[in-house]
Amino acid sequence: MAALFFLIGCGTGDDDGRRLGDVIVGTWQRGWGEGDVIIEGQTDLEPENFSYDKFEFFGDGTYNGMVRKGSFSTWSFDGSLIFEGTYQCDNNNMKLEFRDSEGVERKILAQVMSFTDDTIWLNYEDETHHVSVTFVIRKG
Repeated sequence: MAALFFLIGCGTGDDDGRRLGDVIVGTWQRGWGEGDVIIEGQTDLEPENFSYDKFEFFGDGTYNGMVRKGSFSTWSFDGSLIFEGTYQCDNNNMKLEFRDSEGVERKILAQVMSFTDDTIWLNYEDETHHVSVTFVIRKG
């Protein structure tokens, strides 16, 4: 099965006014614990069907305090590169652009449900499987 991608969104921020662009750059690990992935919709998909495990966001673009641009890579749990491309995020949405395993250019818009310095909850719609996926990534 082809890897499904979150892809990733930027949320409303937290109470002290920090911006997601301040913390997004770095290496993030997908949560593998119970409740760390929520799949909604009529499907037999389980969290184990999603092969992405590690995300790296690079701050090689611009950041003006409102919008962060850069590149990203996504790795599987066996260390294989799944996707690499560019991202743009604000505190509510993240847009990822990349080529999938079949060479097709894809754009995914995700929503960040919440974030702190070391935890981000993301939600995206997977049109292929007609499901909504919410999952956590943790910095580390």
